Amino acid sequence: MASQNTVHPEISYYLENLIALTPTQHYNNAHNNARTQEISEQYQHTLLLAKVDIVEWNIQSADIETIYEFEKLLFVLRVGFDNDEIEVEDMDFPAAIREINQHYS
Repeated sequence: MASQNTVHPEISYYLENLIALTPTQHYNNAHNNARTQEISEQYQHTLLLAKVDIVEWNIQSADIETIYEFEKLLFVLRVGFDNDEIEVEDMDFPAAIREINQHYS
């Protein structure tokens, strides 16, 4: 969803929305053959699943500073998927993953 910042400016600066990519990953994977007008939904799906894992690890790790919030992750998904009906219990990471998988199925 990070590539859709112009479509969804309200989530463009949420850490839960930002995914760091190398230039090669960006042009060869996120956008097929560097066509930046097109988003690879398969790669976006993979990145969002990885982001959920990163958010979960950060929130549950006691020895590091917590920089993510689960509710903000859900907000990013609701906005990015244009689906206000996403209802997930607090800290239910498997349910968040199911919502992502369902969106891309």
